[in-house]
Amino acid sequence: MRSHQDKPQMSIKSILAYSFQSFYLAGSFLLLFIFLPTFYNLSLGFALSTIGLVILLSRFFDVFSDIFIGYITEKRLIDGSSKKNQILLGLFIFIFSLIGLYIVQSTNIYLFIFYYNLALISYSIAIIPYDSIVIDQKKISEKRFKLATVKEMFTIAGVLVALALPTIISQYLSLDLLNPEVIKISGYIMIFLAIIGTFIFYFFYEESINFKSQSISLAQIISFLKNNKKISHFALITFFNLLANNFTANLFIIFVSNYLGLKDYAGYLLILYFTITLISTPLWYFFGKTFSNMYLLQLGTIITIFGFFFVAFTSADNWELYILVIFITGVGIGVDLIIPQIELADILDNNKDNRLSQIFTSFFSIIRKAAIGIAAGIALTGYGYLENVGFSLILEIPNIMIFYFMMPMSIKIIVLILVMRYRSKFHVSIRG
Repeated sequence: MRSHQDKPQMSIKSILAYSFQSFYLAGSFLLLFIFLPTFYNLSLGFALSTIGLVILLSRFFDVFSDIFIGYITEKRLIDGSSKKNQILLGLFIFIFSLIGLYIVQSTNIYLFIFYYNLALISYSIAIIPYDSIVIDQKKISEKRFKLATVKEMFTIAGVLVALALPTIISQYLSLDLLNPEVIKISGYIMIFLAIIGTFIFYFFYEESINFKSQSISLAQIISFLKNNKKISHFALITFFNLLANNFTANLFIIFVSNYLGLKDYAGYLLILYFTITLISTPLWYFFGKTFSNMYLLQLGTIITIFGFFFVAFTSADNWELYILVIFITGVGIGVDLIIPQIELADILDNNKDNRLSQIFTSFFSIIRKAAIGIAAGIALTGYGYLENVGFSLILEIPNIMIFYFMMPMSIKIIVLILVMRYRSKFHVSIRG
């Protein structure tokens, strides 16, 4: 609705209206990546190789489209256009794509390609200016940290709902989890929430302009990267951190089902994990009032490494130990959701006159998507191939332990070293 120039902070009404968008966006995207590929394969008869190729090429195109969308978004804001209007446009198109994927459920491969790519592009159209709202908050007290925390709590809640929804519907209707009717009803609910969320955003979110870029060029971007060494170092930390996290995310179901023998409880363990993360997230906000961003990331990484270490001792005979892993890592991983936005915002504060927040939001979006893609490629393709040919990388150590535990643990240790070097190089103290 209205735009407020230099408004010092967001109202509670705006914070909730803004953060609620993360609820259905995260939930819809989880269904899009976890349930839909398997659903279109098993229930609608698409070849798994065809779906895999479509997703691979679509994600590759998605990376390049983010560059273009980030540039166009920055240009629009320089010309005085509204972030809010672009977000709403992206949300409307995203809802339309969900109707095609969840409700229409076409068996035409070309329609699947159309709706799937429309979902990716529209999501980027909305999410780049949406995420930059946190980044463009002025650093007043803990308001920036508070907004990121509330936003990520809605994100985790949306993931929990998306995980539980198909299971509850399938059990209530006594249907298979991937039955077309179950997916359709789940889709109707998520679309309904998206429509309600869009109206809430339109009527209750008050847009404020805290920073505005003056111009944009490749030379300015390169100059910023050269003059502010923090951003390249932090990008490297972000990439490896997401790489480690997505190794375990991709192989979680396989590890729990095949290695621990808990196939019937995999969904419940995933819900427990995100519930712990949701509960612990406010604690990170409390600590964020006192401690620096990178110290919190270092602390969270240490907690995650400590908790994940116990995976080495788990097996089908002592699966109870994995519950401890879930509790400890669920706490540690919460900070990974908050810090990237806050630290990027702090870095961009060094260039207030020409912040280019849309460009760097899209840049970190590309890093996130690259890490997700590479992790999926190595974890799923590598592990799947070795299992198919019956080859063990290390004698007497199951391949799943190498890909689910040893590789991500090694990467997490690298992340810890990089964070400690970052703090040392840029003199980041413990206190905020």
